Amino acid sequence: MKRLLAVLFLILLSGVAGLGYLAVQSIEDSPLVTEQSTIANTEQARRVKNLMQRFEAGARTNKSRAELSVTEQDLEGLLAFAARGVPNARADAQISERGLEARLTIELPANPIGRYFNLSFGLLPSEQGLVLSHFSLGGASLPPDLLLPVIGSALDALLGNGNGAKIIGTVRAVRFSGKEMTLAYASYEGGSKELISRIAENEQLRIADPERVHIYFARLQEIAAELRGGYVSLTRYMGPVFTLAVKRSAADGGDAVSENKAAILALAIYFGDDRMSKLAGNSERKFFSGSKFGSHNVTIKGRHDLVQHYLTSAGLQLAAGVDIANAIGEFKEIADTLRGGSGFSFSDIAGDRAGVVLAERAVNTANAKRIQEKLANVKSEAEFFPDIAGLPDNITQTQFESRFGDVESQRYLDLMADIERRIAQVPLYGEN
Repeated sequence: MKRLLAVLFLILLSGVAGLGYLAVQSIEDSPLVTEQSTIANTEQARRVKNLMQRFEAGARTNKSRAELSVTEQDLEGLLAFAARGVPNARADAQISERGLEARLTIELPANPIGRYFNLSFGLLPSEQGLVLSHFSLGGASLPPDLLLPVIGSALDALLGNGNGAKIIGTVRAVRFSGKEMTLAYASYEGGSKELISRIAENEQLRIADPERVHIYFARLQEIAAELRGGYVSLTRYMGPVFTLAVKRSAADGGDAVSENKAAILALAIYFGDDRMSKLAGNSERKFFSGSKFGSHNVTIKGRHDLVQHYLTSAGLQLAAGVDIANAIGEFKEIADTLRGGSGFSFSDIAGDRAGVVLAERAVNTANAKRIQEKLANVKSEAEFFPDIAGLPDNITQTQFESRFGDVESQRYLDLMADIERRIAQVPLYGEN
């Protein structure tokens, strides 16, 4: 999603004649959205999870046409969690009989032009596909018909030429009733499975140098064979992998940042959860299809799930950035409070955040060599993983709502700050 937004924004600003005008007009001194329409909480997580399940079920149906009903509350929940993956973003949307009104504000770093990027558009009822009532970038009102081709071009850049128009063309009708919007959509040419596959492949972890990552993946396979299975600490793998990183960095043309990134990606693909397999896409099938012997027997604090949280988040950080990685981890934990889930775990959040910090530090030029040397000589988990003693775990939906309410409450923020302090106390991360 972040990549799509970036491509969309660049396309919007790509015209030479309109570049300066749009850049100035889209950035303003005042925010269009002053407050998020709703706050991410367990109820919103339930709505988002249900919406995703209904969309996937409709997309995979054998029918030539499916429908998806979205209430204003569903949309607010989706926006609440999506905004947590974009730095300083706020969004809201209103549904009425007349259509959909959507607005987005992103607060920017201090600059001479303005502090807020503002965007808004309206969607009308239609039996002829998507029809916009208006489209504005800040103070500039643009032709409504411009937005859909722009989105189509952005999708073309991501999914291949021609696919943008096909995807937009699948929406056949948009209907509104009260606070509910119904989308009628047809099958994607080539099948909905192909569409889902294309989207997955283009939101994947793009491994620029899979051959390099495979070197570390192969080393993990060798380590697993040497250990001969059994439950072992991740420490037993981290040391040898980063010893190899030190050796390769010292060779002619070696680069500590590139080697650290490759080592972390290999660890994430080998030990991470299903998200890493999906994100790795075609690269995984070609370079990483070999045995992952021992991958289910590695632990941190005696728990295999903490290994997955730690390394998956590190991989996601390298793939999509810190805000996306944090938002994914947080949404997963809140969704886990729902029926059938394992409950919200602040220990898991600590693992997620520690993985993000590992990836940040390891690919920072100033820290890269120090990180790999410390990990090459690691003796205990405490050298790279925070203390999680006393962090609340297995919190049900009722308990989360009673104790925290939502992710903006002071109690929740205090616990998150405590996790950050614990991570800062880890030798690997606490030194600048």
